[in-house]
Amino acid sequence: MSIKDEISILRGVAPFSTLDNKRLKLLAFMSTLVDYNTGATVVKQGDAGDSVYVLIDGRVEASISRPGEAPLICEMGEHAFFGEIAVMRGRVRAATVTAKTHIVVLKISRNVLQEMIDAEPELGRRIEQHIEKAGYTFS
Repeated sequence: MSIKDEISILRGVAPFSTLDNKRLKLLAFMSTLVDYNTGATVVKQGDAGDSVYVLIDGRVEASISRPGEAPLICEMGEHAFFGEIAVMRGRVRAATVTAKTHIVVLKISRNVLQEMIDAEPELGRRIEQHIEKAGYTFS
């Protein structure tokens, strides 16, 4: 996958959509492409959050386990953005995300994301809006 492809994908992900080409290119260069096989755990509920992810290819399932309740499950496809709650709010992972198919993700470390937010504070606000718009109610 080329940097141009990564930039194009990032441009299609709501929180990153208004970043200029220079910042998108920097973000792509500072991120890592990672492959996961079907059934692999990408993030685990309760773990520390060190990165956010953009799903490049494939499908994942996010599940939230709560004592005494059936797990909440949602499926996400290409260009989904996940892992942001733990990174943005300094909390543990709110959900477990598992690869339903072979997947490719763009992994953006907490440090890289924070550098981007420091340079472009509006990005942090857009990520928080993404969390609120999705209806996440984790305290």
